[in-house]
Amino acid sequence: MTKGRLEAFSDGVIAIIITITILEIGLPDGNDMRALIAILPLVACYLISFIMVGTNWANHHHLLQVAGSVDGKILWANLLYLFVLSFQPVATGWVGKSLFAMLPVRVYCLLNLAGTLSYILLQKLIISAHDCEILKVAVSESRKEMWTICVEILALLLTFIPRVHYISCPLLVVAVSPWIIPDLRMKRVFEDSQNTDCLK
Repeated sequence: MTKGRLEAFSDGVIAIIITITILEIGLPDGNDMRALIAILPLVACYLISFIMVGTNWANHHHLLQVAGSVDGKILWANLLYLFVLSFQPVATGWVGKSLFAMLPVRVYCLLNLAGTLSYILLQKLIISAHDCEILKVAVSESRKEMWTICVEILALLLTFIPRVHYISCPLLVVAVSPWIIPDLRMKRVFEDSQNTDCLK
């Protein structure tokens, strides 16, 4: 399979995920301010989910730019990554409608941690499949990955503490903050690869 087909499929799935997530909010049940205030928890959770999914999409796009071709392992790792992301609409709706109750927030944090781990797995498989020294050097310092994992684990642990668990969802945005600007390491690899054949 070519990486173009994989990228197009992934883009379509992620676009559908964002679309379904916004539909979880629904229309206000009335025409007054009280009805508008009632959906604010869903809007807040949607905003967090949009940041998470959008950041995932941007970095996934940059990651696939350095993949010359796609083998079976990369294909299934990508499907695992999309599988985890596809739960985002359900988790978002549950958290918002429960007014950020402990268990829904815990599941939400767990899903985001699983998404991070599946992305890192995909990244490692792409690196190993191409045996590209430039790519290996680019991701040799995994401070961004470790930061995200550690903060997401902290957010998950806080969901076991009543009242403190409310900060877990905003903490997830902090976890992905280094990734909001797409991974510049991948950009450098793509530019350097124009003078090499390791990604061809």
